[in-house]
Amino acid sequence: MIKTILIDDELPALEALSYLLRQYPVLEIVGEYTDLEEACQKLRHEPVQLVFLDIQMPTANGLDAARKMRQYQNNLTVVFVTAHNQFALQAFEVDAIDYIVKPVIKRRLDATIEKIMGKIPQAAYEPLPKRRGEFFNRLLKGAPTNDQEIAGQAQQLGLDASQPFSLFFLLPAPQTAAPENNLAPDFRHRRTAMLDALSTGSLLAWETPHGLGILDFSPVSAANAKEEEQLAAARLKALLDSRFPQTVAAIGIAPQPGTFSNFAAGYREARYAALLGIRISPRTEIYHFLDSGLIMPLAHYIPQPEIDTLINNTFGKLLRYDRQNGTELFVTLEAILLNDSLQTVAEKLFIHYKTVLFRKQSIEKILGFSLNSFTGRTTLGVALTLLYLNQTPAAPKE
Repeated sequence: MIKTILIDDELPALEALSYLLRQYPVLEIVGEYTDLEEACQKLRHEPVQLVFLDIQMPTANGLDAARKMRQYQNNLTVVFVTAHNQFALQAFEVDAIDYIVKPVIKRRLDATIEKIMGKIPQAAYEPLPKRRGEFFNRLLKGAPTNDQEIAGQAQQLGLDASQPFSLFFLLPAPQTAAPENNLAPDFRHRRTAMLDALSTGSLLAWETPHGLGILDFSPVSAANAKEEEQLAAARLKALLDSRFPQTVAAIGIAPQPGTFSNFAAGYREARYAALLGIRISPRTEIYHFLDSGLIMPLAHYIPQPEIDTLINNTFGKLLRYDRQNGTELFVTLEAILLNDSLQTVAEKLFIHYKTVLFRKQSIEKILGFSLNSFTGRTTLGVALTLLYLNQTPAAPKE
């Protein structure tokens, strides 16, 4: 909504204008003033996009007032509302968007509102949570990159770019998960209520291309940062379980409190922690990046084309073989890599130990190396990690 103030020294005229303007949902009237100095105080301390201003007032001239107001907010849009038509030329010299002669009628206001909406970017009057979410998602894409620009945009949204925060990523549950950039309808249906519930106190939640992100601006001690963040994530999970059961599968935690200058890296690490953690330990539900071991950080440094090639040359071969022959070699290999012994694999897959041995031999033949070798298992471990981080997970296997 466009934050709007009204200024007229005549109270009846002010009330009549307010009544008409409140019929336009795009406007949010944040102040009505008969005193110009009170209105200027508002402009000094709060963002306002639009002012409806009388020209002839006992203590001030509206034309001079418009110039003064622009010193406080240089993007302020001005509409003059006056009983006199002789000031029209001077009004447009101070870059007013419109000049309305009293008495004001709705049909005339319709044209004015249309002009205003054509001038003020839509992003300027969208709800603040939506604008904040769009800002966060621009940071994920690497724009803006300049610290000064980041700080300026953050300030416009009521955010302090220098204040550190903990970053959490909420992975949608398997039954609501959908391909990236296309959240499932069931998850979208609950989105608004979840965002409201998770944007209270020190928390700010927003919808990301992959799930939900949460910033927690609560102070965290350097000595116990990990433990305090895990406790905060546990409180989030308890809230979600009580109000939105079976909606969020996992919460990932970035490795340390961050700022907007390293926002994208922190988000990626929190998301990776959730994606990999739920595959390896589905019952844990809360995953800190620092518990992920050394393999996951490789995803930061390996170019995407090389990741695709590695996955295609390993698991891609098995998946194609499974499709052609109706086998389950990929599932078997996944279980072998995630468990300590073949006997454990047999028990988890509910198959005979000899069947596991036979499948292992088939896997080694297709891939061209032994699963007993250090190099072979390391290569597949890296490939499996990258596969998890590049896909939205299916329902986790127990």
